[in-house]
Amino acid sequence: MVAEQEYVGPPLIGVDSSWKIHSLESICDGVFDCPHSTPKLVDEGIFMVRTQDIRKGYFDTSNAVFVSQETYEERIKRAEPSPGDILFSREGTYFGDAAEIPPGTKVCLGQRMVLIRPKSEVINPSFLRIWINSATLQNYLLAFRDGTVAERLNMSTVRTLPIPIPPLPEQKAIAHILGTLDDKIELNRRMNATLEGMAQALFKSWFVDFDPVIDNALAAGNPIPDELAPRAEVRRQALANGTTQQGSIHHPTLSVPKSLFPTAFEFNDELGWIPEGWEVLPMPEASTFREGPGILARDFHEEGVPLIRLAGLKSGVSLLDGCNYLDPDKVDSKWSQFRLAKGDILLSSSASLGRVAEVDNEAVGTIPYTGIIGFRPILTKTTQRYIRHYLTSFHFQNQVLMVGAGSVLNHFGPTHLKKMIMLVPSLKIQEAFSTVVDSQNTAQYHRLQQSATLTKLRDTLLPKLISGELSAHANRS
Repeated sequence: MVAEQEYVGPPLIGVDSSWKIHSLESICDGVFDCPHSTPKLVDEGIFMVRTQDIRKGYFDTSNAVFVSQETYEERIKRAEPSPGDILFSREGTYFGDAAEIPPGTKVCLGQRMVLIRPKSEVINPSFLRIWINSATLQNYLLAFRDGTVAERLNMSTVRTLPIPIPPLPEQKAIAHILGTLDDKIELNRRMNATLEGMAQALFKSWFVDFDPVIDNALAAGNPIPDELAPRAEVRRQALANGTTQQGSIHHPTLSVPKSLFPTAFEFNDELGWIPEGWEVLPMPEASTFREGPGILARDFHEEGVPLIRLAGLKSGVSLLDGCNYLDPDKVDSKWSQFRLAKGDILLSSSASLGRVAEVDNEAVGTIPYTGIIGFRPILTKTTQRYIRHYLTSFHFQNQVLMVGAGSVLNHFGPTHLKKMIMLVPSLKIQEAFSTVVDSQNTAQYHRLQQSATLTKLRDTLLPKLISGELSAHANRS
């Protein structure tokens, strides 16, 4: 039975009137705050969940961090997270997001995270996660937002969040319908992430490890610099074993002639040994870039020109996810120069440093928020695909660390970018890379379109199911 602790507060609009509303704490076995300390991270170990790892109801491990067993045991003293528990972000950019712990996944809480342990005899965990992420509750949480980076919910507010309690069969039916859609959306995201990983691996091979140039140098009998000797030995073995071929670079769908690449290396004072003939340019000579304007919460409107937020870069489905809206007349008079064009590359420069996304048709003409930098290639020097993948490369990430001058850099911008340099291959090589990557983009685009359609269907069904306009049992197949 639910403890007699019904929600006391403003009415929830759009919730079935026959459902009782209870406080979160009363339908849980516990609502646990995180340890208020910064743990030491390790390269491998146990996942520590941060606010930026919560993605549309799922724990996204693609950029997750790890702690040791000893640190894990320290951080679970209040409660040990387990499947069926809910992870909830109570502060910052991802304020108010919730995710379930995947089966078989061992985690502990990072800072600004809350662990919610629902009573399984009272509420279905998937239904609770869906409700927390619903537009209805997110609109309720808007009252606690102040537009600052550090906006937060205190624990007393979290514990008294309003939770509707339909009969368990109804909860499970709603969770089944919407969960099926969520699962397909997440599968599409993971498949696209796999293709993105393949593109990153190819970028690293060509433009970081210089594999085609090493192969050409070996074939020509040209000297290999000592710094590149270990990689050259790897390439010798690959050639000897037949896992790569001398004349071309094989790809699942395309073959690129190695003759495009140089056959020797030259020394550069800033980057060391690089392929002969490649340029090292100041960033402003390779790409234009502009950070989004500083816009305050009082500039937000119910509709108008979308303002792209970090949540959109994080989404993997739509750049418009989590967007705000601006008055079109004000945009035209104050911020028109910030409007985005198709193919612009967006980079997060605060909070989740280094997230990259590409502007598609849906986001053309929108405005990026401050903390998001838009890049456009200088077409006589670089291509759009090269810029996009360079921004996630070791070369670029290492420079971001260096401009921090040894400090923890939580934000970088155009001032820092002007101090950076870029390794620039010939346009023919960049275009060959684009051709290979573009061969994967059609499948990625179709999955994004499908996920956008499924997201729209889910977001249409959810309020109808919660309001009672549709019966979950009638719609379950």
